[in-house]
Amino acid sequence: MKKLNFWALLAFTFGVINFSACTSNDDLGSEATLTATALDDSQIGSISDNILASADEYVLPIESSNYAPVSGLQRIPIVKNVDGVIITVDKSGTEFPKTITLDYGTTGIKDKRDNVLKGKIIIVVSNKMTVAGSTRSYSFVDFSVNDNKIKGSKLVTFNGETDGKPSWSVVVKDTVVKVDGKSVIVNSTRTRTLTDNNATPKVYFDDSFSITGSATGVNAKGVAYTMTIEKPLITVGAWPVFVAGTTLITSEKRTVLIDYGDGTKDFKATATVNGVTKEFNLRK
Repeated sequence: MKKLNFWALLAFTFGVINFSACTSNDDLGSEATLTATALDDSQIGSISDNILASADEYVLPIESSNYAPVSGLQRIPIVKNVDGVIITVDKSGTEFPKTITLDYGTTGIKDKRDNVLKGKIIIVVSNKMTVAGSTRSYSFVDFSVNDNKIKGSKLVTFNGETDGKPSWSVVVKDTVVKVDGKSVIVNSTRTRTLTDNNATPKVYFDDSFSITGSATGVNAKGVAYTMTIEKPLITVGAWPVFVAGTTLITSEKRTVLIDYGDGTKDFKATATVNGVTKEFNLRK
């Protein structure tokens, strides 16, 4: 997977886009707010999905082993070191609820999407995630993704399977303190559906998902907005950006449509405001 500073590049790209259809100062201000909001919402969405994907990579193998200790002589709590991530489980076997702690340390560990995670994710598991209605609640201690500090919570509920495809409802209440010190607040409800396990059912970082839902939030400028996923957002394996799907963001009674493409694994997307579409390239 290629290294890239996705958000710095995207911010630069939006900064140089000139939507010539509007020329008044008020219009320019509104469009600046829209593009800033699009950046903020996209960043939060990507970070949120990244957290779930990273947690799955470590939690699901432990679950498939029935939360067994590393050896028969090891006592509870179970402690494992995987890729430098210290995983602690307070109960083994079929006793629930369980509390799982993923500790990425203070210097950080790079995940499969080339993001650096620091701090701890605390996950309370109500039951095995193969049981419909089971939940995982996420909270954070001194946690960050690429030095964006994450506060808030996530609640993931297993919905069961439809047409052989499992899905999860994800309710997010996130506050992200960005590297520049500004905060973004997002409350979202999404459905995350597994579309392809890449024929590796016991390897999780290469899974692909379809994501639907909506969000409300406040961007880094303190402006409220709403976001609706118009066409499902598609992730493919460990590819670091969405490869397809569209989101419609409304702020101050104006809208911007972000289109992530046709499914091709590239770094291209488009932004449309007032009928004017500009393509931007996310490749470093």
